[in-house]
Amino acid sequence: MMHPGKPGRVRTSIIGSLAMIGFVLLLGTVGLAQRTVQRGSGLEGFRELRWGTSIEQSSRIYQDLSFEKFVISEGKEEPRKVYVRKVEHGVIENVTFDSIEYWFKGDHFYQIRAELHSRIGPRTMVTRAENAFDKMNGRLRNRYGDPSDHKVDYVTEFIVVVREATWIVDRSAITVKYEGTGRTNEDLFTLTVQEKPKR
Repeated sequence: MMHPGKPGRVRTSIIGSLAMIGFVLLLGTVGLAQRTVQRGSGLEGFRELRWGTSIEQSSRIYQDLSFEKFVISEGKEEPRKVYVRKVEHGVIENVTFDSIEYWFKGDHFYQIRAELHSRIGPRTMVTRAENAFDKMNGRLRNRYGDPSDHKVDYVTEFIVVVREATWIVDRSAITVKYEGTGRTNEDLFTLTVQEKPKR
């Protein structure tokens, strides 16, 4: 026996299901568009500092910025000046780094270098540094595609694995590097974001 109200309920249920499917497809399209826009957007520096910012301007932006050391570079170039922040927010892409350094060539901000050290223990399957490398490598691949340069080296004596990948994004080069444990039982994950060298 048929009830007069049932066909309308079935029709409403079908319309509701079709509306839900359309809404899900719309969300997927918007998400794809956002990823495409993000993929095309370039890096012009790091956080509030743009490439080329002077030390004086950088010190006004980050009032806790303080000189750490000189690093001697190749040839006759003047040493690089490395600064750190006293109150640094060490999280980049949901990875907490031990340190973040701000590098200046002359009076020109051109690079950051972030480091994460971890140790292997008796129950360690994957270290914090290796896990951070894998997460960051995956995120950068999703955002920018395959790296322009990628290599894996195996160093003899206790087999230290060194994995490295670099992406060129507009005016910037992003490099992630993992150096596996050796005799010290300590490994290292390094993130370097720098102004792309001019050819």
